[in-house]
Amino acid sequence: MIGILDTQAGNLTSVRAALDRLGLAHRTLWDVETDGLDAILVPGQGHFGSVMASLDARGWRDALLAWHGENRRLVGICVGQQILFEGSDEAPDAAGLGLLAGRAERLDFPKRPMVGWAPVEWTDPSLPAGDAYFVNSFAARQSADALAQTTYGERFVSAVRRRNTVAVQFHPEKSGAWGQQVLAQLLTSP
Repeated sequence: MIGILDTQAGNLTSVRAALDRLGLAHRTLWDVETDGLDAILVPGQGHFGSVMASLDARGWRDALLAWHGENRRLVGICVGQQILFEGSDEAPDAAGLGLLAGRAERLDFPKRPMVGWAPVEWTDPSLPAGDAYFVNSFAARQSADALAQTTYGERFVSAVRRRNTVAVQFHPEKSGAWGQQVLAQLLTSP
C-alpha cells in the first residue's frame, strides 16, 4: 500500500491516476497514520515554505524522519525532493527535513520556471534512460546523494537516493510510459 501524503499543494490527481495505471494500491494521507503502508509518496507542486508549514502543523516532519530512520521507502516528487534537503532559497526561513545535506537553490534557467522536457542522466544503470517532464525554478545544484543529473541552462540534481529514500525533481506521473516505468521502480524496487 502506497500512502500519498496530502501536502495541501501537491498534484494528488495525477499521482493517483499514475498509481492506478500501475495497479498499485494507494490511499491519501492527511493525519499521521502509517499502519499498513509499504511506502510514502510526497507529490510535487507547491511552495517549499507552505509545504513544510503544512507538514509541521500535522506532525509529519517527525513522522517522516522516523520513517526514514526505520529505512522504509520514502519517495518524493519535485518539491517532495526539495524538502529532503536542509532548506530552499524559495523560503529561506523554512527548515527542510534535513535528510540530505545542502539546499534547493534558484537556478539560472534560460526560461523560468523550467517547463518542459529534458533528459535524465542516471548514475544507476538499472534505471531507464529517457526524457522527463519538469516544472520547477528551484533544485539542488549538487548532492553527495545524487542519483541523476539534468542540464537545462545549468546542471542540477534531478534525482537523489539515500538508503530507502529516493526522490526526483521531475514529474514521472506526467512523463508518459517512461515516467510510469521510473515511478514503478522507485516505489517497488529493493
